[in-house]
Amino acid sequence: MNTWKIVAITLGVILVIFLGGAYGFLASQGLSARKKPSNFEYSIANTALGVSIPSDAKKKKNPLSITPDDLIEAEKHYKEHCAVCHAENGNGQSQTSDGMSPEVPDLRAEHIQKLTDGELFYIVKNGVRFTGMPAWDLPDDQVWRLVALIRQLPKQFPPAKPAH
Repeated sequence: MNTWKIVAITLGVILVIFLGGAYGFLASQGLSARKKPSNFEYSIANTALGVSIPSDAKKKKNPLSITPDDLIEAEKHYKEHCAVCHAENGNGQSQTSDGMSPEVPDLRAEHIQKLTDGELFYIVKNGVRFTGMPAWDLPDDQVWRLVALIRQLPKQFPPAKPAH
C-alpha cells in the first residue's frame, strides 16, 4: 500500500472517531444553555476569540481624551443596552445573563481588564459569535467611551474578594 492510501485511511479513521465522539456528546449532553461549558470548551472559546481579533485592532489605543461628561454619556448607553446582561456594576449577574451559555463575563475581572483598548473596542463593535454578545452599530467615538467606562468599572464597583 502506498503512503497516500495509508494517510487517507488514517485521516478517515480519525474523522470517524471525532464525528462519533461529537455525536455521542451531543446525544448525551445536548446543546442546552443550562449546562455550564467545560473548562475545555472555555479554553477553545477563549483561544478562538483571541485569534479572531485582528492584530492591528489589538494595537489600537483609545484616541479620545475622556472627560467626566464622556463617562456620563457612556454610562447612559451602558445602562440602556449593556446592563441587561452585564448588570449595572459590570459583574455579569443579571436575570437575563442567568440563562446564557457561555456565561456573561464580569467586566471587572482581571482577564477582561487585561484586554487592550483595541480588543475591547473590537468586541463591542463586532460582537462575539456563538455567544449572546451582539455587534453594535455605534459611532466609533461612542464605542471608545464605552471602553473607557469598562476600565472604570473595577474602580467604581470593586469585585468581591474570594473567601479563604
